[in-house]
Amino acid sequence: MNVEKIKYRREQKLIMQYKEGKMAIPAVPGAGKTFILTRLASELVEKLDESEEILILTYMNSSVNNFKYRIMELLEKKGKYSLFKRFQIKTIHKLGADLLREDGEEIGVPDTFQTVTEANKYYLMSLVIMEYRRENPKDLDYFLDKKYNGKGFQIKWDRELINITLRMIGVMKNQGMTSKKLYSKSKKYRRDSLLRIVGELFYRYDKKCKKDGILDYDDILFFTYKLLKKKPNLAIELKNKYKYIFEDEAQDSNILQNKIINLISNGNLVKVGDPNQSILGTFTSSSPELFKNFIKSNKKVEMFTAGRSTKEIIEIANFLVETVTNRHPLEEVRGALYPQLIKPVLEGETPTNPKIDSYGIKTMKFLGWEEEKNKVITGIERFIKKYPEKKIGVLLPTNYKIDEIARILRKKQIKFQILSDIPETLLELMNFLGDFLEYLARPFDTRKLIKLLEDNFFTYENSQVRLKISTFIRSRLVEDIIYGKETPDLDDENLKKYKSILKKIRAVLDLNSNSLEKIVIFIGEIFEIHGEKRLLLEKISYDLKKILKYNPKWSLLELASNLKEAKNSEFTYMAKAVEEECVLQKKENFNLTLSSYHRSKGMEWDFVYLVGVDNKTFPVYLNETNYGHYYFLKKEYEYPEVFIKREFEREFIDRNTKISITQNKLEKISENIRLLYVGITRAKEYLILSGNVENGTYYLGEIEKFIKSRK
Repeated sequence: MNVEKIKYRREQKLIMQYKEGKMAIPAVPGAGKTFILTRLASELVEKLDESEEILILTYMNSSVNNFKYRIMELLEKKGKYSLFKRFQIKTIHKLGADLLREDGEEIGVPDTFQTVTEANKYYLMSLVIMEYRRENPKDLDYFLDKKYNGKGFQIKWDRELINITLRMIGVMKNQGMTSKKLYSKSKKYRRDSLLRIVGELFYRYDKKCKKDGILDYDDILFFTYKLLKKKPNLAIELKNKYKYIFEDEAQDSNILQNKIINLISNGNLVKVGDPNQSILGTFTSSSPELFKNFIKSNKKVEMFTAGRSTKEIIEIANFLVETVTNRHPLEEVRGALYPQLIKPVLEGETPTNPKIDSYGIKTMKFLGWEEEKNKVITGIERFIKKYPEKKIGVLLPTNYKIDEIARILRKKQIKFQILSDIPETLLELMNFLGDFLEYLARPFDTRKLIKLLEDNFFTYENSQVRLKISTFIRSRLVEDIIYGKETPDLDDENLKKYKSILKKIRAVLDLNSNSLEKIVIFIGEIFEIHGEKRLLLEKISYDLKKILKYNPKWSLLELASNLKEAKNSEFTYMAKAVEEECVLQKKENFNLTLSSYHRSKGMEWDFVYLVGVDNKTFPVYLNETNYGHYYFLKKEYEYPEVFIKREFEREFIDRNTKISITQNKLEKISENIRLLYVGITRAKEYLILSGNVENGTYYLGEIEKFIKSRK
């Protein structure tokens, strides 16, 4: 038995003294909240009665696994592994799903229900909107500006409406609204009511879910709360069962989650989180105010000491907090960051903050994206050459910019991975299939064949090999290349590879089938595509008929283009669904990672490069953000989500609601401030921030002045 001897820091000692009641733990990035929570839980479990358990709730499956592993390891070291059965470590949705399978039939939820993934939710809503457009095209087109009333803008509007409607459904369910109740009222509204459209789509979406026996994550929370209210004895049973409840990432909680936890808690409730890392409001109905109010109302222990970053990087994070709180140009967003400052670890305590020989922070300003992009690549190359063992995180504001940097890195044969909603392996497959279908659409176009070969089979080969292949193809007819005996002048290894690929392409061309679904499956077979990539191919093949039914005028080129779109594609949901079904690990196989700012939360790297630190990505003034604005809609509907929220609030909650375009912009500016804070606090040793001066560089300029004052 190997019992750890740990010297706790002052705030950690206070947490370890907890015995009962409510406790809030606001924790800064790198404070070690998981470390201390698992140790507190492993101490408390030893004092439980036989019938009692500890419930730990978090919001990501990866966090669930992390908690489980750490607690198992601690108990094993103590020789008390048998106590692990006294823990329930779940996401809030898994807790709800388990309760509904046990008792849900009492409120009309069968125990056979399936949980729909976020990706499939998107797909279901896309089908609903496709059907609605076929039946009522004028209803949707009514909101389009006359200048933008073509087919392309109809498609664009339909796609945006998918996301808008799903977000609104989440908001409405969080307020206890059912599709039936909304539809019964909204169907009587005038044609110019966007809430009428959302009510119709919500009603149809709900019918599809019920028909297929599925619940989405919002449903699970909605029905769990309904069950606990209807069966107070069940709530009492859970109160007696769970001696302690710990809620991790409490800043991401929403109203329903809060209500559920309050119903099953006996008063021994510990919530931990960081209000300054609340960056999900754009995508979910989460509210950092809930955790802030919990902090104000209960005993709190502040975990403001962190050993992740150098003292210099901590100073930059704290400077951002102070700048925003005390002198942001917009007084209304000065509360965007909770006034908590990170403290470095005191001498003699552990873990110590990293130390480096030089000042590791730099700001850079550029004229345009092209200049910034080239400097990013140069900076990455220099750092890799100097510190080949260190890990690098490059955070970029858009998928387009991630793709641009990735394309250059591939050409330079620099290995990296991308943190995104869709694993890079599945994105690669969608691009490959898109390129292949583009070639099939124009099989005699030498440019399409060259692109297929260069982008998918000879990506990392030296430029001489690629040049020989492209020169050979350009000088001949495609049919002579595919069916002839001549080959480019390549070395034995590359020639063998070239011949093998051409043989497979020829087999696809010779396939005697008019069925696109069968062609897709055949491509998978002949190119020996397996695992999660094969599952994605099968999903695409299975749903092609349905998708083409709703898009009957799509050409093969349009289908290929949609496959290759990294965002808002008809096929994106499939790749996301595969990721969710396979629970693919986003492993860091290489030292270099490209990520969006949002996806970087929870990560850390030795060197972090923050790209796009300008007023376009992180707006400062109201006129610098157009979040939620759709230029192709009529002027009165240019901010449809604000319009719908306001209409809903006035009809069902508060006729004097203050929801407005200005409020929407202020919330977005505040969330983006927190996003910049998250980006800065990912860095351990080195940090570079860059931005485009053409967009304005308020935060970059303030940080630049601070750095000069410190040197």
